[in-house]
Amino acid sequence: MLDADARGRLALDMARHVIDVLAQCPGIDRIVVLSNEAFDHPAAVWAKDGGQGLNAEISAFRNGFGASPLLVIHADLPLLARDDVDALLDAATRHGAALATDRLGQGTNALALADGRSFSFQFGQGSRILHCGADVAMPVLQRTGLSADLDTPADLEFLQERGLRV
Repeated sequence: MLDADARGRLALDMARHVIDVLAQCPGIDRIVVLSNEAFDHPAAVWAKDGGQGLNAEISAFRNGFGASPLLVIHADLPLLARDDVDALLDAATRHGAALATDRLGQGTNALALADGRSFSFQFGQGSRILHCGADVAMPVLQRTGLSADLDTPADLEFLQERGLRV
């Protein structure tokens, strides 16, 4: 639905929005953008993606980061608000981990690990079931700001109906 330039601008705008929201959250000490291209934002630092694939890259980052609390959140959440992040972090604090699913309830748009547990990242198709298999009692949130990602033309239409401008 969008040409390459429009897709690139939209991706950057969404990433900046997510970082801006995260920067407002007192429970977040440091924001790291894991990307294959350098990313400049005053509230974040950039970590180079080595091209091993999303799950391997996040695991490698986590191994270097240690067993500290970690929030993995995707950058394609243009409706994300501070209340959404606070709700996810609160659920993770109470349980040790919490997940935010997509609008269809099948994917994982954010994953918060508050208790330093080891975790096998399984992002991709059907990731909610895979992630919840590691902890069947893990809270799963489905809030509009966390669930309205941008993967398909239907997602774009949903977001545009809610004010996203491309």
